[in-house]
Amino acid sequence: LPACTEVPSPFPIRTAPSSTKPALIVRGHLLLSHQFATMASTVAAASSLASVSSISGAASFNASNGSRVVAATGTKKTTVKRTTTVRKPSPDAGRLVWFPNAKIPDHLDGSIIGDRGFDPLGFGKPAEYLQFELDELDQNAAINKAGEVISAFKPAKTEVSATPFVPYNEVFSIIRFRENEVIHGRWAMLAVLGALVVEGVTGVTWQDAGKVELEQGSSYWGLNLPFSITTLVILEVLIIGYVEFARNAELNTEKRLYPGGYFDPLGLASDANKLDTLKLAELKHCRLAMISALGFGVQAAATGKGPLDNWTTHLADPFNTTIIQTFSN
Repeated sequence: LPACTEVPSPFPIRTAPSSTKPALIVRGHLLLSHQFATMASTVAAASSLASVSSISGAASFNASNGSRVVAATGTKKTTVKRTTTVRKPSPDAGRLVWFPNAKIPDHLDGSIIGDRGFDPLGFGKPAEYLQFELDELDQNAAINKAGEVISAFKPAKTEVSATPFVPYNEVFSIIRFRENEVIHGRWAMLAVLGALVVEGVTGVTWQDAGKVELEQGSSYWGLNLPFSITTLVILEVLIIGYVEFARNAELNTEKRLYPGGYFDPLGLASDANKLDTLKLAELKHCRLAMISALGFGVQAAATGKGPLDNWTTHLADPFNTTIIQTFSN
């Protein structure tokens, strides 16, 4: 090599300050003196293949134009620590599900009280909101190009929220389904209790109660009421309709489901530590009552009898009077 050779650099480097030592670096080039030719060729080959990561020491100095140059001064042997992979337990491990080894949907992560992973039709799956570009209309070319999807958004799932208005909130989100489940469950608990008590006290089954009211007149606990069945239906629609409108007028979902006050005369929900336990207990009773009400309806359609009459018939011959024999006949 001549005394001073100009070699293109694989990456731009700014000018180093003047020094009494042989010049090494010029903007965009490396000036290699004869005594550094071997070292320069090695550095150029290494830098063209991969970035240098084993440099532990560096000498830095500032150029006159504000640039900064870092030159390697040595390497240090590093010891790679061995890492042990620790398997984390599955978040669903030990979780109660509606069926053994049932596949739990991704949107049911157990964060909501009473979540047992049951949503076979995907009603509670959160909606994905898409943002589209504006359509491009070219009237001269008679082309109307539809806009493409440029982003997507999924709202975060929370427990029954106390926030009245939430952006991108769904009308039938999983929170709304939970509210409907609790309300339907409460009606089912009243209906099941009423069907059993009325049949046990009067002998009239729940499916024949309306027929008796039409034929014998309306009565309550043996007392005749001065209202026809039509008048009672109108009063029920007006009263219950007002109650439902008043309940839905409350924007706070938590208060809409758990109003407290007169609806908690014993103050059971005053203890915040026990509130979740009470909510779970109510939800279990709601689900059991809804299944019971469905069973009452199936029994009435299949046998024409009430729940207590069917229970008595089953106890009289438990091995030959079952649901299998009933539906087979």
